[in-house]
Amino acid sequence: MTQPAYQEFLIHEGEGAIVRLAGMGVRVNHFDAAVRRGHDLSSRVSDVHPRTHKGQVMWAETVAELRTQLLDINQGWDIGQTDNYETVYNPERGIAIAVVGGDANCGERAFGQPKAARRRGPVTEKRIRRNVLGQQMFDLPEFKDPPRDDEQCDTWFLLLNARNNRMYLELSLATSLGSDSRFGLWKERIILPYISLEGVVVDPTEPDETEPPRVTVGRK
Repeated sequence: MTQPAYQEFLIHEGEGAIVRLAGMGVRVNHFDAAVRRGHDLSSRVSDVHPRTHKGQVMWAETVAELRTQLLDINQGWDIGQTDNYETVYNPERGIAIAVVGGDANCGERAFGQPKAARRRGPVTEKRIRRNVLGQQMFDLPEFKDPPRDDEQCDTWFLLLNARNNRMYLELSLATSLGSDSRFGLWKERIILPYISLEGVVVDPTEPDETEPPRVTVGRK
């Protein structure tokens, strides 16, 4: 979707980030626990596994632990999977969170804005349009059926980038994918404290949205 080349956005850091997260019903330790769980289990992947498996485990276990953390606080969080798009969401707060690998601008106030490590696809594009248009999004012709609860939320992206034995992370609200389909503009960025980790630290490798899932039906 076309947007102006320049857009003002909010950046929350330090105490401001903690306050902003509290307003969303989450805390820094929820994301810390999720990243540490993902790292712990991805570190157990051996050399005999496919090369991409470590990053896939990092993504899947981070998603799973973030869901566990937020479901445990019993404040309306639920598991979102519409269109196979994995989130944890809170319909009362109107917030969904997806985990995505980010680039080297992720997790700190840098010269450039952060982007995804890999190209995003049509579902992310639809979620970002919802971030911009709000509920009027569902008046568009593409919505023949009522949207699911997780689709009606603003989708925030937990961007993770591994460098220097640390995981840098931020929770940010995108308003554009950009011409390279790796995020363009942001409305808010909540920069979280980096997490020091031991051993090989890998970026999460989320499922490829640009390729439709393949379904193989065996002979009965």
